[in-house]
Amino acid sequence: MCPKRREVKGDSVIPEYRYTHAGLLGLLIYFAAGISCSYGFRGSLPEHIQSVKVIPFRSRVTQYGLEQDITSRVIEMIVMDGRLAVAVENQDSEIEGTVASFTKTPYSYTSAEVVEEYKLEIRVEISFTDLLQEKDIIGAESVTTWLVYDPDTESEIEARDRLLEESAEDIVRRCLSGW
Repeated sequence: MCPKRREVKGDSVIPEYRYTHAGLLGLLIYFAAGISCSYGFRGSLPEHIQSVKVIPFRSRVTQYGLEQDITSRVIEMIVMDGRLAVAVENQDSEIEGTVASFTKTPYSYTSAEVVEEYKLEIRVEISFTDLLQEKDIIGAESVTTWLVYDPDTESEIEARDRLLEESAEDIVRRCLSGW
């Protein structure tokens, strides 16, 4: 902003401020740069953790392939999140998991007592370890995710895929954000 003097009636002088576009733009860029440098998206992750290895999940359930599917989805979610690089060696941290339970139960019935909706539920036990400081960030916690689906509008396979997607989001959110 540049002050410009303008006379009003006799000897009285009132300063008038003129804003230049370049000055305002510079000021906005300065504040935006300051804000972006001071704010980070790391959540509760320690600063020294830059990479993670996702150990292939194990399973204690009889449904084939759940452990591979959830492992793949967790890796995809970490890549999409962008806070950590996924590594296969020399990693700073690692995530391990076990599919502890997977259930399908009736959720609602019609008046004729026919199942109208089903509830799918998955429980995954996870741990997230800081390998540099050799300590658990998350030690043996369960992440439970469930959903309800209508078999007339969605197949069990589609509902299962949706459940695994939501479960992977919950696992990554829990590991990387702490909540």
